[in-house]
This record gives sequence, structure tokens and C-alpha cells, in this order.
Amino acid sequence: MGVKNKIGKVNTKCTNYFSPTHIKFNFSFINYEKGFTDEYKLQFLKRIRELSRIPYLELCSYSKNIGLEFEKVDIKKEIDVAFFAGNSHRNFDDKKYAIFRLYTNDNPILARVIGRLINNVFYIFFIDIGGILYKHSH
Repeated sequence: MGVKNKIGKVNTKCTNYFSPTHIKFNFSFINYEKGFTDEYKLQFLKRIRELSRIPYLELCSYSKNIGLEFEKVDIKKEIDVAFFAGNSHRNFDDKKYAIFRLYTNDNPILARVIGRLINNVFYIFFIDIGGILYKHSH
């Protein structure tokens, strides 16, 4: 898709595009366990609000307890196949997930939000209440 120029041809090369400075969240592929109570949902919204207010470059400098971590982990569930449908740029060969903690110091529980970060968009795949989807090294 492009913009028509003066002679009616469509220009498909866009050099002035929007590059987000803050992380955005996509909920299209989310999967969560039965234990995702209203209390955890509220904390989830609070964390998303916190993380989306911090410039991405600054967020990357935070420790994994309060910011993001990128880990190659063996998840015990499959990613929704719709994530890959028609999107060849969404390969997952490196198996590296973007992860943030629902509670910054794992207090009161160990809980993670697990997804993939592409062009500053965090695609949420799993909300892991209780740390059951993969082995944690802390």
C-alpha cells in the first residue's frame, strides 16, 4: 500500500514512517491459565501502564526484575498459530521470548507475561501465574 504521486502512480517506498519510542502491547494471541483472577488482571493492567510509559531504550537498561528480559526458554504450550499466519517476518527460529514480571520482585507470587517483541510491539502469548510454563532460574 502506498500514496499516489502527482502522475497517479503509487509510491510504495515510504521513507518517513513512524518508529515508536515506547513499547506497545498486542493482545490478539493471549492465553492465560484459570488462576488469572481479578486481582492479577488489575496488576497486569498496572504493569502494562508502567512499562508503556517508559521509553523503550530506557526500559532496556532496567534490571529484569522491573523491566524486560529476553530468554530462550522451553515453554510447555504452543503459540497461537494465527500469530504466524500470513506473516513471514514473524519467524521464531531463535525461540527467544520477551518476558516481564507481573510482580516486580515476585511478591506475592511468581508470575510472568511472556511474548515476542517485534518493532517495539510486545505480542503477549502467555500469562503464567505461578511460574508453571517454564523452569525459572531467578
